[in-house]
Amino acid sequence: MLFELKVALRFLKEGRGQTVFILLGIAVGVAVQVFLNTLITGLQEDLVNQTVGNSSHIWIEGKSDFDTETNLLEWDNIIEIIDNREDIAAISPLVEGNGFIVTNAEAVPIQLKGIELDQADAIYNIISRLDVRLTSLSGNQVLIGQGIAEEYGISTEDVIRLSLPNGIVQNYAVAGIFDLGNSASNNTWVMMDIKQAQKILGLGNKISKIEMQINEIFDAEIIAEELDGRFINVRVDNWIQSNSSLLSALRSQSSSSIMIQVFVLLAITLGIASVLAVSVVQKSKQLGILKAMGTKNKHASRIFLLQGALLGLLGALLGAGFGMILIYGFLYGTSIGTGVPLFPLSIEYTSILVIGGIAVVSSTIAAAIPARKTARLNAVEVIRNG
Repeated sequence: MLFELKVALRFLKEGRGQTVFILLGIAVGVAVQVFLNTLITGLQEDLVNQTVGNSSHIWIEGKSDFDTETNLLEWDNIIEIIDNREDIAAISPLVEGNGFIVTNAEAVPIQLKGIELDQADAIYNIISRLDVRLTSLSGNQVLIGQGIAEEYGISTEDVIRLSLPNGIVQNYAVAGIFDLGNSASNNTWVMMDIKQAQKILGLGNKISKIEMQINEIFDAEIIAEELDGRFINVRVDNWIQSNSSLLSALRSQSSSSIMIQVFVLLAITLGIASVLAVSVVQKSKQLGILKAMGTKNKHASRIFLLQGALLGLLGALLGAGFGMILIYGFLYGTSIGTGVPLFPLSIEYTSILVIGGIAVVSSTIAAAIPARKTARLNAVEVIRNG
């Protein structure tokens, strides 16, 4: 093996132009794959995070025999059971209802959310997004969205009047204003203590739903199915079922990325095979002399396989470096105006190793074609014909 390696290195040095050409081709191909894989992965993670990062992944609602939504009565027993699951990160009971904020000019429609602030915060990250320091809600305190506050000139410590469809009209003190980063929530949500919401909506001890966040968000369907089989007279839904269009877009992105990487890899393989095939012709006299001196066919073939592996390894290392430069360049370029990148990218070294490994294997396979051609060379004819 040492002899073949020395000859392979000598051939690569003698054909410096071809060697540089192949290395650049491999490096560019690997760099494109590293950058594209990181870009698509980062974009997908950002889309998923924006969609469900601070919202419930799974929720349990009541269901009657006629498949109509009802409120949950024995919800505390359900929470006690699911709270022991290690795959569930946060659980929050929720009371929902519709109503209006009554101003001097009009009645503004809102969605009323009855919550236990500390538990809801584990899902929606509410506390850190308030304009005041607050850790609990009590009595007639409410939180309103930033959109409502700006549209109607409402400030913290102001008093607002809520009107409900059941005829209840009551004043509430604005304890804080939140910005959840979602215009729909900011423009319509009004939050209050869950017990107060149960009281004014006439629900007694019932709630509207139980919301959950899980550790692995793409396990939502599996966990939801398990929960659905565990309890009766409930409807278990999850974010995957509610965001089918998003998942379809993510799958399309992944498919496009894979296709591009496959064609890049194919171009690299064909390029290496063609250049090494030319190298066999150029080095045929030397190969003939080596065979005449007793070098076996398999050893002669191994020279080109080693060339392919060496080119693949060096090209993969260069390409990984170029790919990381592209990634950091993207992050810097998209943050020039705002100071914040368009979306975060994280370098996954495992993926880079896989891409580099595939490049090495592909380069070695590409060298198999000229290697077989080497094995068929006749030493006497090659030397005689020059």
